[in-house]
Amino acid sequence: QMLTQTKQWYQRRVAITAGGKYFDHLSRAEADAKADGKRMWKDYVETVVEKEELTEISDSNKAESTPALKEVVVTHLEDCSKLWVQKCADGPGLISLMNQMRADLISDPPLAGSFTPRNGMLCAAIFSEDSNWYRAKVLKVHKDSDLIDVLFIDYGNQATVSSTGAAQLTPQFSSVPGAAAECQLAFIVPPEDEDWKEESLREVQMLTQTKLVMTVVGKNGSADLVSLTSNGTDIATHLLSNGLVEYEKQRNRNKYGALMSTYETAMAEARKNRRNRFQYGDFTQDDAKEFGYAK
Repeated sequence: QMLTQTKQWYQRRVAITAGGKYFDHLSRAEADAKADGKRMWKDYVETVVEKEELTEISDSNKAESTPALKEVVVTHLEDCSKLWVQKCADGPGLISLMNQMRADLISDPPLAGSFTPRNGMLCAAIFSEDSNWYRAKVLKVHKDSDLIDVLFIDYGNQATVSSTGAAQLTPQFSSVPGAAAECQLAFIVPPEDEDWKEESLREVQMLTQTKLVMTVVGKNGSADLVSLTSNGTDIATHLLSNGLVEYEKQRNRNKYGALMSTYETAMAEARKNRRNRFQYGDFTQDDAKEFGYAK
């Protein structure tokens, strides 16, 4: 039964993003997840102990405690540095919650016109690609139409849906926090050139088709600043050493010194070997604009 639930969870995780530009990536991730399904939650025991998270970036030079480690899967990619993740430990609970919510909506379907959406409210919304109900947050109510923009809070992707395909959530389902967490690779600056954007995104797609280990190092607005490790490879460092991205230097060396040193070494390697964006020499993103060396 647990194996079946595991497969279903990944199917839903892929289906919810079917209308987005990264569906192909998540479809490949689904295939990998199915192959791994026999062991992901079979006799599951949480092996990573979560410590207290850092909730904000401090300007103090005081050294911070060791950040938390979590096993996660990527559910949606916005670009090479912005993504949404689910904790692996939340998978079985999310499956149970979705099954119950859908059963309730099928047995007692909402009356047409009974739902009045408002910005910021939580609701259930039908995703057009698979006609299933998912939990969502209303981002915008379109004037002079029945359309609303929603964020699927358990996956991170957005869609425009008809308000007739949305329904009020009962407290049983609205009180449970969304399973998807908004994240950014800590201090990584994505390329501005479209070709390099695509190249860096493809690299991240290849590295996020399996379970990842996530470390939260701070906060940037609503997003966690994180480092992500894929089979022992730090994704941000990999992007830097291949000359695909840059990083924003941090003054707080007591807090971020080790991370900055790792980033500096990786970017120096890319420059030395003239990899990708450095193929024409030692140019940063700003230099490329000024001197016309953008790809």
